[in-house]
Amino acid sequence: MNLAKTFLLAGFAVVSSLLLPGCATTLSGPEFAEASPLVGSTVPLRSASYLADYAQDGALPFTCEVLMRSDDMIRRNYVWKDEKGTEKKVSVVINGPGAIRIEGGKSSPVDDSATVMARFFAKLIFSPDTVVSSADENVRKARNGDSRYVYWVRLDGAPGVESCIVNVDPKSRLWTGLQGTMTGGSGSVSSTFPEYRTVSGVTYPSRIVSSTGDGAPVQCTIRDVKINPELPEELFRLPSTN
Repeated sequence: MNLAKTFLLAGFAVVSSLLLPGCATTLSGPEFAEASPLVGSTVPLRSASYLADYAQDGALPFTCEVLMRSDDMIRRNYVWKDEKGTEKKVSVVINGPGAIRIEGGKSSPVDDSATVMARFFAKLIFSPDTVVSSADENVRKARNGDSRYVYWVRLDGAPGVESCIVNVDPKSRLWTGLQGTMTGGSGSVSSTFPEYRTVSGVTYPSRIVSSTGDGAPVQCTIRDVKINPELPEELFRLPSTN
């Protein structure tokens, strides 16, 4: 399974047959980002850091430390143990358009889907209005009077994803899940966001369950979140390639 595809671009359950037909409204990217964000924030976001633990049946678990700033500076430090119990470490550093992979003291240029996804995810947090071109909002009424919000979203810059359906909690207006269609109908990716937590005025999905349909679901647990930490330039300096 390609974790770069499954980390955030995702899917949720089909809307209940008990829902009554609703009316659709087309929103611009900024309107959608304000109405239904993946990450809710009451403070200006300049930087963030967190640890994410990944687990999947049949695969080795690993932890990723993510450090990112709103000016397109990203560092992801991966740590895991191989079948012999030896600890492995790999870092990917993104500084604007440049990206370097660091492993065992050696660095090499990298330009793959993982770096594209890392940039996309950072924009989804810091400037979500730039990654959604438009969204069709459909508010559906259940027979008990409750509302359900479903969005048909057109993305800009999502690697390999043509469009997606986002389901939103009617009270918090935060995402509960997303189902993405891959470019050219080559498949789909899906995730649910069953848990949210709030740290320093920022509400984020603390657990993500993702799948591409060709393997066991990937469980991601986000912890040790820091909002607007000081992340100095040297963390994102690109070393010369060996």
